[in-house]
Amino acid sequence: MDDWQWRAWVGHPAGGRLGAAFLVTDTRLLTCAHTVHGMDEALVGFPGLLEDLPATVVHRGDWQRAGDTGDVAVLELDEAVPLPPARLAAPEDVRVRAAEGEFGVWGFPRRLDGGERHATVTTSPRWGREQEWWELRTKGSDALEEGYSGSPVYDTATGEVIGMVTNAELRGDRADLGWMLPMGSIRRHWEALDDLLPLRWLTAEARRELRELLDGVRFTDPLAADLERVVGRRALGGFRSAWGSVRYVAEGWPEEKLVRYLAAVAGHLPEPRRFAAWSVRHLPGAAPAGAARSGPASVIVRLERVTFDNAFDVTVHTWIDGAEGPSRRTERVAERQVRPTVEAGVAGLAPALFGREWMIEFAVPESWLGKPFEQWYLDPRNKIQMRKYPVVVRDVERLRPDSIRRDQAHHRWRLLAERGRSDPRPIACDAPRKGSDFQDWLEAHVDFCVLVYGSRPVKNWLTAALNNGIPVMLWTRTPCDAPSHRDCRGHRVLDELTAAVGDKHPDELPQVALALRKAALLVPKDEPHCGHDLTLLWDDPSRLPDPPLAMEV
Repeated sequence: MDDWQWRAWVGHPAGGRLGAAFLVTDTRLLTCAHTVHGMDEALVGFPGLLEDLPATVVHRGDWQRAGDTGDVAVLELDEAVPLPPARLAAPEDVRVRAAEGEFGVWGFPRRLDGGERHATVTTSPRWGREQEWWELRTKGSDALEEGYSGSPVYDTATGEVIGMVTNAELRGDRADLGWMLPMGSIRRHWEALDDLLPLRWLTAEARRELRELLDGVRFTDPLAADLERVVGRRALGGFRSAWGSVRYVAEGWPEEKLVRYLAAVAGHLPEPRRFAAWSVRHLPGAAPAGAARSGPASVIVRLERVTFDNAFDVTVHTWIDGAEGPSRRTERVAERQVRPTVEAGVAGLAPALFGREWMIEFAVPESWLGKPFEQWYLDPRNKIQMRKYPVVVRDVERLRPDSIRRDQAHHRWRLLAERGRSDPRPIACDAPRKGSDFQDWLEAHVDFCVLVYGSRPVKNWLTAALNNGIPVMLWTRTPCDAPSHRDCRGHRVLDELTAAVGDKHPDELPQVALALRKAALLVPKDEPHCGHDLTLLWDDPSRLPDPPLAMEV
């Protein structure tokens, strides 16, 4: 057969062969990271066909020294070659193939003729090491030598590649024992390899587009919680990326679980609209009964203070079925124009949510969190206030992808969601107000997720809570100015508010706040009630509309 042409050598730009490589596309080859360590450029040759072709190292795994994982590198040729790439085995087939027989490898040891040498090896997933390598054992008098690194391990009958040689236990300059990376390990260190593998889930085009959508998205604690909820167990070892977790579900669980997990992943993406478009093309009917909860629909108002002119950037989005819906262009307005601009924006987008359960979220600077947004108008012409719907506030800084506050909030929100009940921590109106002590108290108690205040929190309390990622806080904006706090207004309000939210699921709190505000309408203003002037900070970090273009880094 003439399709062994994908076997190659790799060497230093100044000359000399260092190891092996194999063609996986018409421009790209796989080899070991240690073979091209310290090199940005290399030479590649296909023995007897094409020699001394310039190539660039375009990807490296994590390998830095002997024993490290991630011994994978990708070379890009300056020009495409008219040679057929290697046939790659699906990772799920590799384990079966390994038990069936013998495999070929080859290398370029330092010999006077400069030619390649071949060996026959066996391997097995039972001979694994650290979930990374499989042992190779040579057959008969064959041996591995320096110069075999980067060789594919291939079926000698079909040419199908199941892995790549990385190293050997040399005794002198020869070895009968070595190690390989199976396909499942290689693709962990170069995720684009999945575009080339004969996988059995989705179509090749759908997988490639999905992988590109997830490029750079980390596997975070909130994603881990979503994954555990969908498949019913925690994945051991975690994943290097969100793509790795998607692949895990796709290749180990029924398709309906993949659909449910993708719906959860969508809430963590920087561009949910692109994912929604992908779903329409590749996941018809992708919202089966029992799908992961995406929360209520929302109008999300985002206010960003401009560093000059006392102005604000105002953006109004909608959030529907776990992804961004219609939105309005960002407007830069003076502070006095913020309210009418917001009211007009919300009124304009609200019809897109009619018929759903929906709420209004204000993502605003810290100094604006105590504004009475529920008293603003949803319908300015008819003087209909926003309090007819759940209204919550959020810390706008947490919407920024580079925000430490956002990462801190992810951790606490995950704990809150796993617990399934609020378990609030009451903060009395006469509590000591030294900010550093409050900060240390919150930092020491990582399980505190919901704070309830008996009176409007002072600035240093609020800053400490936001810096520590507290995702939910409730307070009444009415100050407690009682001369004695034995039975003061603040203590009575605190007790009511704590009892009202104590056993509630975090997803229920916007509706709880709405009910308390409505109940307070029947109570005289001069009588204490926890629904009077109530602010709810409810900051689910998965609800992240695309940042306006003006705010992107």
